[in-house]
Amino acid sequence: MNLDITLADFRLAQTILAPQIITTPIVEASSLLTQTGHPILLKAENLQRSGSFKIRGASYCIARLSPEQRRRGVMAYSTGNHAQAVALAASLQQIPATIVMSPDAPALKVERTQKAGATIVWAEPTSQARRVLAEQLAEEHHLGLIPPYDHRDILLGQGTIGLEIMEQCAPAAVFVPIGGGGLIAGIALAIKLLNPSIQIIGVEPEWENDAWLSFTQGRLVTSPSVSKSIADAIRVQAVGDLPYAVLRRYVDEVVTVSEAQIATATLDALVETHLVLEPAGAVALAAAQAYQGLLPMSKPVVAIASGGNTTLEVLSSLAAMR
Repeated sequence: MNLDITLADFRLAQTILAPQIITTPIVEASSLLTQTGHPILLKAENLQRSGSFKIRGASYCIARLSPEQRRRGVMAYSTGNHAQAVALAASLQQIPATIVMSPDAPALKVERTQKAGATIVWAEPTSQARRVLAEQLAEEHHLGLIPPYDHRDILLGQGTIGLEIMEQCAPAAVFVPIGGGGLIAGIALAIKLLNPSIQIIGVEPEWENDAWLSFTQGRLVTSPSVSKSIADAIRVQAVGDLPYAVLRRYVDEVVTVSEAQIATATLDALVETHLVLEPAGAVALAAAQAYQGLLPMSKPVVAIASGGNTTLEVLSSLAAMR
């Protein structure tokens, strides 16, 4: 697959997104270390508008639509964070939005999507079912489709995180959560174009390990069903075609973390850095804390704190899982 993405493309996305997003900080706590003693820095995308990194790709994809598509409105499909991001990005640009969600989506994410003014349509609780219905409705009503991860403009929007990291620090490695793969594909491309020596390490829950299987087996693997992982925002049954092409070429390693490790990392982030993360937003930190691979000792690692859309009830429940 010809990726046809250059550093200039990421720079353009960064310029277009500048008025619409937050340049999120890098957060450090002296107690957060890898197993070999490397400091772990958190790229705090939970502080982003809409509460996750998803606003980047959604905003850039909408910005690239034609005037006619923008007039008619946009369609998206998501279990929560992409839904909120598209709803907010469309609202800020005064564009109508319709989102296909599933009944198992967290109530908070459904509520925030509705609050942003989007219309919700319900589908069966699989990523494939949401996608099929959204594509059908977008075609019927001539709406601009804003996919959650398998799209060039989504990768470019998410990849602006990589540019920011390189402006903020000089890491040995970057740990990135994997759902559909748009985040890791964008970050991997942007960072490798700037410095190929920096390791990009993808992270999945053990219970949702389709990307790990795809990476280790050298073929795109689809999970047969949705898992019960607490990392609900990345419960996706297969990596997208475009992200998978990037994964194979630019990602150095994919690892998995247990539910207990995710719970511990979520609470560690809260206690040690005062950052509120949802479980999916803490999987990269969980992997960084457990990592024992060889890295230059003089450099830190970065873990993407990808989202913070959670509730006190969820955070309280995690204490019993540690």
